[in-house]
Amino acid sequence: MPARPRRPLPVWIIFLFYAISSIYSILSVFLITSGALDLPPEQQAYVARFTTFDMVIGYIVAAVTIIGVFLLFRLKKAAVPTLFLALGVNVFSSAAFYLKNDPTRVIDPSGLLYQAGGVALFAVVCLYARHLGRHGVLS
Repeated sequence: MPARPRRPLPVWIIFLFYAISSIYSILSVFLITSGALDLPPEQQAYVARFTTFDMVIGYIVAAVTIIGVFLLFRLKKAAVPTLFLALGVNVFSSAAFYLKNDPTRVIDPSGLLYQAGGVALFAVVCLYARHLGRHGVLS
């Protein structure tokens, strides 16, 4: 029986970081929308702009991300298209939100910078997964 390839350290880091952050995202959106968390007025105004579509797509992004990083953790080739799907849906949903809402009115520049950095980091994760797939680490 051939030996399974060792799971690279970056795969562990990616899995833990994105699994925890996605679960936190799902939980926090649920707690905010259910009214369980009190928010300052400016954050309440920001959340009030979210439509049902925005909420659902946020859950979808988090769920597909969890699935993608789990597949990457299991060293499965299906991780690559799943992660790219999560990235695409994330970019699409952000673009759709900002087309409907003036970004300068709903988020401060540092928030936009953090969001762009998060998308860029996730794109690097997607490229890394593709690299692993091309080099035979994923099965």
